[in-house]
Amino acid sequence: MNDTPAFGRPARALWGLDPSLTFLNHGSFGAVPLELLERAAALRRTIERNPVAGCWRETIQQIRAVVEGVAAFVGADPATSGFVGNATSAINAVLASYPLAPGDEILHLDHGYFAVWQTLREIARRRGVNPIRVALPLPVTSPAQVVDAFMQAVTERTKLIVFDQITSPTALRLPTAAVVEAARARGIEVVIDGAHSPGMLDRPAAEAPAAAWTGNLHKWPCALRGCALLTVRRDLAEHIHAPIISHHLGEGLARELDWQGTFDPTPWLLAGDALEFWQRFGGWAHVRAHNHALATAVHARLCERFDVEPISPLDGSLLGSMATVRLPPSLQPRAGGPTAEATQAALLERAQIEVPIFDFAGVRYVRVSCHVYNEADEYERLADALLQLGSQ
Repeated sequence: MNDTPAFGRPARALWGLDPSLTFLNHGSFGAVPLELLERAAALRRTIERNPVAGCWRETIQQIRAVVEGVAAFVGADPATSGFVGNATSAINAVLASYPLAPGDEILHLDHGYFAVWQTLREIARRRGVNPIRVALPLPVTSPAQVVDAFMQAVTERTKLIVFDQITSPTALRLPTAAVVEAARARGIEVVIDGAHSPGMLDRPAAEAPAAAWTGNLHKWPCALRGCALLTVRRDLAEHIHAPIISHHLGEGLARELDWQGTFDPTPWLLAGDALEFWQRFGGWAHVRAHNHALATAVHARLCERFDVEPISPLDGSLLGSMATVRLPPSLQPRAGGPTAEATQAALLERAQIEVPIFDFAGVRYVRVSCHVYNEADEYERLADALLQLGSQ
């Protein structure tokens, strides 16, 4: 494509990011391209010409058409798929209505998203089930290690596993198909939290026949925030309801999801536009390959700069478009030392670098994201800034 923009700084012109900011945290909230913001503004003006048609009468059919396109992109069944505000909302919906009995156990990895663990705790309070945290010590060197961690935690009461396709804190690509296969062999269903998966993995919802899968469109595809897909396996769909119960309760999951009450439909209506945006970079396969290659290289380089052992293989086999690296000893937690939040704030204030710093199992890490507008020298700048902070 003659008009394909170059990766790195030339691509950054398509976003409204502060030019003084080194933005290495795409994974948290994404970043919306300028042209999509402009389309959103225009669409919202159109909706206001007749809010009844724009919010309801015409929009319901339009949303269903967009769902079908997004479902094809992630490899989901459109008949039992629909939009929700975010992956956390989807997980809440599934866990609130999934058939469970008091005393049933739900397994969740200690690398999982904390908001989902909080959801499990609340579901436990309401429904009398038992949430179990499964420990997966670092480093993770093979997919079998992940499967073994879950299977060793299984008991006769285990009914469900809530499983991260890409772990939020540690940025590990976990073996979805292997976990689902091992679980179903024991009569256990799996709900996949694929919050980071769309745009990072190819057809992530099709990796395994899980009970349910959800993924955010506002992260790696850069859709407007408030746009995620939930899909449920057909034989279970009648048991699952939308996160907000509204007029179409009992008329099928897709119909329930398409209308959850009054809301701004703009993020959902423009989800297809967000997916199409990436054709200018040569298509999704090209984008994924670029981001993965950059993440793999950055992972190895930061481990070298900090002189630390990697938490996953340096060949990138357990990475997507992010990498988590242990910080050097000078920046590890210590009595009277700065918190992870203080270190993150210092990076932003002193070096204009936005990146998450966090503690996991008593060890401090940095998680970097790699998208088309990032360049290798930005991560060198990050290493320089962190090492300087550690020397003070």
